[in-house]
Amino acid sequence: MKGADELPQWWSSTAAWRLLSCPLSAVPANEPARPSAQVLGNAGSVAHLALQQWIENGEWTREDPGMRLQGRFDEIVASHGIDISRMPQAVITRARLKSRGRELSAILAEAEPGIRTELLLTDEGNHLFGILDVAAGGAEGLIIDLKTGRDASAEPSPAIKHQMTFYAHLFQVTFGVPPKHVIVFNLQQGPAEIEVSPSAITNLLGDILTAQSMGRALARPQPDVCRFCTKRMTCEPHWKAVAAWDPPDAIEGTIVSIERSSSGLVAVSIDGHWLTGIVGSQLPDDARPGQFARAVRVRRRSDGTAPPEWAASSITEIRVLPAP
Repeated sequence: MKGADELPQWWSSTAAWRLLSCPLSAVPANEPARPSAQVLGNAGSVAHLALQQWIENGEWTREDPGMRLQGRFDEIVASHGIDISRMPQAVITRARLKSRGRELSAILAEAEPGIRTELLLTDEGNHLFGILDVAAGGAEGLIIDLKTGRDASAEPSPAIKHQMTFYAHLFQVTFGVPPKHVIVFNLQQGPAEIEVSPSAITNLLGDILTAQSMGRALARPQPDVCRFCTKRMTCEPHWKAVAAWDPPDAIEGTIVSIERSSSGLVAVSIDGHWLTGIVGSQLPDDARPGQFARAVRVRRRSDGTAPPEWAASSITEIRVLPAP
């Protein structure tokens, strides 16, 4: 039996992006696989499942495809007992599915038969894999990636261009030709077709293979890379860099005091900087005055207070750690 360090390392688009951006943050997988269960923790995941069911059941060909796409969203919400009034962005995502349904249907109508959703593709030779939201093979090869949340900007970011080029490579390995159309479908902005040339695919693959052959101990702190990095709390190069970011989104120091309100929210003073709006479950059970703590994905208030105050959100993480 192979040890954990001898298992094959498989690289998703996200892991490869991290490998190229900050090798220390990169975490490969042991095998190419879909998530073990459908997690509907946010509006984006509900929208993706609605899209999958809408396409697989042929409802995109209906006379009013947007209404049916919204209907799928509603059915999933009801079957899982989700209160969309308490799920951020759920109401607006539901509305956008309806308004964009006909536009998305028109794109699918141009594709050749055999449209597939949540398609797992692999490059066995280079241990790369990805799960495409929508794909269709043939001469009119098509890739569509649905964007609903924080990555749904008007102009595709370098990370999204990387993702779509990565997917185009997997498509080419699977179907023998690159896709003719590579589309990011942004629920807010609409579709954006990305030009992915054969040379871009070749260059990206070369960059990934080169990075794989090098060590992964190097940290390159960057706001967009560090924001959701699983190693962020203990990455000292990040903590040396974050205070200079504009804006910073993390604080560290000794807990001075903890205040709890009747509403259940918590405020923590960290080295005299108040972090407010903390949901009780976000604060570690072992948090006590005198301990060292770090908090990430927090927002500095722009009210001119000195020292500055900070606000927590639903994605804030707080951890008690040994002092560095």
